[in-house]
Amino acid sequence: MTCAIYVVGSPLIFATDMMKIKNNNLCAALAVMLLTFLISGCVTKEYVYGANNTVNERTKNGEDAAMARLKLAIEYLRQDKIAAAKQNLDRAAAISPNIDGVASSYAFYYQKVGENELADKSYRQAVRQFPQNSDIRNNYGAFLCELKRYQQANRQFVLAINTESNNQIAQTHENAGLCALRDNNWSTAQLHLTKVLNYYPNHARALLGLAKANLELSNLIGARTQLATYNKKYIQTPESLWVQIQIEHKAQNFAMVKGLGQILLRNYPSSNAAIEYGSKDL
Repeated sequence: MTCAIYVVGSPLIFATDMMKIKNNNLCAALAVMLLTFLISGCVTKEYVYGANNTVNERTKNGEDAAMARLKLAIEYLRQDKIAAAKQNLDRAAAISPNIDGVASSYAFYYQKVGENELADKSYRQAVRQFPQNSDIRNNYGAFLCELKRYQQANRQFVLAINTESNNQIAQTHENAGLCALRDNNWSTAQLHLTKVLNYYPNHARALLGLAKANLELSNLIGARTQLATYNKKYIQTPESLWVQIQIEHKAQNFAMVKGLGQILLRNYPSSNAAIEYGSKDL
């Protein structure tokens, strides 16, 4: 049994907010609403509302009860119900403090409330306890990247990728590659984002990110190839147009740069790409 949060953040680095609790036993309780727990030793009594609105009682072992509390805590965090989340985390820790999921859930809780030192401490505890949990390492890498601790972040991503149980390898490569872009580490970004495209050849963020990395590495043929594939599959964005402008500038196609720049300023005047373009003498 395992409980793991799989977190991703900002659009440039982590595209969607995604949290997963892996627990097959809990999935069977889909139509059941938890009412209360009465904890006694290693066995827990749980009162639930049944389908006919009658109150039924069943017993659960402590580990199952702790997992249920963790699931509630994460759901409360997603709803920004911070106090209720903390209460359920504390109850889970009181029931079964050493199961996979307690320390990493605390890490996410502290990250959510801006207590980065406590979050870091909880992540380090989680990876010590469960070094083969790739989800924890991926989440820790994402957290470190947000703190601009890029080398440490990449180490966690690489350890997650090399974990045999990792069934989200492409996702971890993406996080590592996009984090490397933040660090202007173009060769590392190129390495990871190429791996993403081996799994998903038309992945939008990987295509655009790899085009940027190849541009900075003066691989204009590669940059043009990735951008052309992107443009065939997806609508134009300020970011894709800005990458194209930079490619043409490096290729010294200055008339095209001017024309594309006018399109950028006209169509996306308030975008970060337009602001950056306006700040440069292209």
